[in-house]
Amino acid sequence: MKKNGPSSFEDILFEIGTEELPATNLADIFEHENFFEAKLKNIFEEHRLLFGEARVWATPRRIVCFLKKAASAQMPRETMTKLLSREDAYAADGSPSEKLGVILKHRNLTAKDLVVSPLNGKDTVFVKKIEPVQKTAALLPGIFEAFVQSLSFPKNMRWDDSGITFPRPIRSLLCFYGNKSIPLAIGNLRAKNETFIFSKSRRLRFAVKDIGAYFQTLKKNGVIPDPSERKKTIREELEKLARVSGAKLYEDAFLLSEVNFLVENPHALSAPFGEEFLKLPLEVLAVSMARKQRIFSVVDGRGRLLPRFLAVLDGQAKEKQKKAISKNMENILHAKLQDSLFFYHEDTKTPLEKKRAELQNLVFLKNAGSMLEKSDRLARLAKALAGELGLGAADQKSLERAAHLAKADLLSLMVGEFPELQGVMGKYYARENGEDEAVAAAIGEQYLPRTVSDPLPATPAGSALSVLDKADLVVTAFGLGLEPTSSLDPYGLRRSAAAIVKIVLERKMPLSLDRLFQEYRPAPAPRQKLEAFFRDRLKAVLLEAGYKEDVVEAVLACGDFGALQAAHRRVEALSAIVREPFFAGARKVAERTVNILKGNKEKLPDRIDPSLFAEELERRVFERYEQFQKPITDAVRTGDFRLATSLYGEGFFAILDQFFDKVFVNAEDLNVRRNRLALLRAVRDLYVPHVADLSRIQAGVS
Repeated sequence: MKKNGPSSFEDILFEIGTEELPATNLADIFEHENFFEAKLKNIFEEHRLLFGEARVWATPRRIVCFLKKAASAQMPRETMTKLLSREDAYAADGSPSEKLGVILKHRNLTAKDLVVSPLNGKDTVFVKKIEPVQKTAALLPGIFEAFVQSLSFPKNMRWDDSGITFPRPIRSLLCFYGNKSIPLAIGNLRAKNETFIFSKSRRLRFAVKDIGAYFQTLKKNGVIPDPSERKKTIREELEKLARVSGAKLYEDAFLLSEVNFLVENPHALSAPFGEEFLKLPLEVLAVSMARKQRIFSVVDGRGRLLPRFLAVLDGQAKEKQKKAISKNMENILHAKLQDSLFFYHEDTKTPLEKKRAELQNLVFLKNAGSMLEKSDRLARLAKALAGELGLGAADQKSLERAAHLAKADLLSLMVGEFPELQGVMGKYYARENGEDEAVAAAIGEQYLPRTVSDPLPATPAGSALSVLDKADLVVTAFGLGLEPTSSLDPYGLRRSAAAIVKIVLERKMPLSLDRLFQEYRPAPAPRQKLEAFFRDRLKAVLLEAGYKEDVVEAVLACGDFGALQAAHRRVEALSAIVREPFFAGARKVAERTVNILKGNKEKLPDRIDPSLFAEELERRVFERYEQFQKPITDAVRTGDFRLATSLYGEGFFAILDQFFDKVFVNAEDLNVRRNRLALLRAVRDLYVPHVADLSRIQAGVS
């Protein structure tokens, strides 16, 4: 094996051709974090292979990995393994000791493999090993086999005796490094220089000579491998067709995401349906079309549904075929909408209050009681936390009533047919039952935001109910040990927690997580996990809002981050002053006090003893502490973090600079040393635990 690094760089292509993959699985993966892409990057980095860009794309029938400018060979790596101290390894005359000789013989090493290097101030003998460098082309078969086997889906299947599992059978493999075909195998299937494209229900084979030819073949046949590009194309075609009818596309982010992974060669069509169905609520019509036939609705300028639908086909169809497809869709839709009309009329015969009692027969989560118990819990939380949710008397009354009825629509025929209409139907049925509009609106908003593109609840009671409902799910799930893993989140707990954070921050609710958790009294272990979980969600929301990571980390490292609104205010305030002249001084004070106390394991006195001061600078620092204690504490208490930071730097930067220069903190006298550390702790604790650990903020960067 050669020992040098890469000498050239080429693109890499790997395609997994499959039978039709589940669209919802692909949407969950590629619409959010795309952890397939993260897996691909990680495996190449673990193999010490440099690359410029790594992408993983998917269509219903293929998963494509594409890396730009990948190195031709691994980067060299040198490892150092500690053996012995030099004095144990060699005799006085420099000859190997008996102990070293035994180690060399046992490990099949020679003196040439050894180097002497200092470790913690002591010369130490190490084994120096330069790992062999392998060519990329030789590594790719193993890399991609490991990559395929690492991909996790909600459900996998086996289709032959190879032991390989995947959501659908893998039917073809294709791999190139530059223009060189890579002979790899996964299970019983070997890679070939060919790809397949479906046209008119036929699987057509296309020979592929290199990476460029692969992408040309896809483009020529209308296949768009990149989901984001394909989604953009679908949206543009739908909006264009809607404009032809003088309408606008009705937004349905979930449907668009799903359809995006049902087609790889998208083409749209438009057709009418009967006006008699427009008496149904807009959401019912839209969902009836979207979920049963995956077709899109259109609305007029005032947001009213029009009697026309849009559909996306996989592949180009002739005009005659389009008409036949449209007519067939219209007939099916007519039958579905007749069912929806029947459900609506039947549901309105029974008030929500009467339906509510039957919630005892619905399970919330396994081992977590019924939906009636959850409904009762929401009503209790609404009463207990209304003040922390920022509600006045009228909104509190609406919240309590909405929480009481929130889950009753789960027993309706309409929600039984269309589960995604839960809450929405509760709103319409509450209106039919004569409930106040604020109550109906809150019931309708309790699940918002369902997706990242959804708006937040608009009403005070709706915002509060949404927070309580999501918090109940998250806290209960953690109590049952159902927290999400790195790749799976079946209960949508990350999404729920992020939504809670966003609503609390946007609506400026004074709610603290500590107060919320008090209502559940979770055991210590779930409580700690919950705090870490919400901390991560708060961090993600703040980073998404554009705040710098080091500023966010500085705030979350101390203080009560569970008071979400207060944590946000501290991040906002510090972000506005990081470039102010006084900030550098305050940062240095925090850095010096935090760092010197970081490794301290001694028990420090609760109070500073001035009689133990041995240096004039100790007394001066203490005087500064007494002088600035009240103004800084008052500024922190009133939320004037600019003033608090300014006073912190002004009060202690110069004096601590002198102190650390002239006073030896770790004095030999135990009492003097502990007293000095207690003094520095007092300076640190004036600011750091209440505002931010400024030592985490990069100097002059944020």
